[in-house]
Amino acid sequence: KRQTHQREFVACLSSDMKVAEGVSREDMPFHHFRVSTDTEKKHKKFESPRKRANKMMTRITKESQERRHKPEVHDVKFRVGDAIELTMIEQGGVNSNETEKNRGVVLGMDKRGLGTGFYLRDVVFGEPIDRKIPLYSPLIKDIKVLEENFVFKKKRKVKRAKLYYLRDRLPQETRVTKW
Repeated sequence: KRQTHQREFVACLSSDMKVAEGVSREDMPFHHFRVSTDTEKKHKKFESPRKRANKMMTRITKESQERRHKPEVHDVKFRVGDAIELTMIEQGGVNSNETEKNRGVVLGMDKRGLGTGFYLRDVVFGEPIDRKIPLYSPLIKDIKVLEENFVFKKKRKVKRAKLYYLRDRLPQETRVTKW
């Protein structure tokens, strides 16, 4: 009984297709057969008022990131485990000329739009120092990669997003400064 129904259904479909073959695509009533023309007004996608605030915040964040973009800071590609040197303003605000150079190993990164930052660890005078430095801070003037894959001395790849376990190791393993 099923086979006879299936045969009738297939026969019905093929007869409909024969009729449809004689009709041009522009005259077909279905939306997916219509050919779009340039004269048709393109509809703007409806933005729900509930979701619009999130989209607006995302747009504002991207615009402010583009405004604060400095190629000497944000175009430098560094990864977790690299030894970097960054030049920061020491005192006096953005217009000051007093700069200091901080070196260290990148332990991890937090990517949160304008709140993006990275953790820097170094040993100064025998004492380990951990800092979280905001990437979009106007106090950062320059970032330079001293050595890629500093943690494993380029012997193998760093396969962790955060290297917090280095805090438990000897301070000499993460020492980048010379004194």
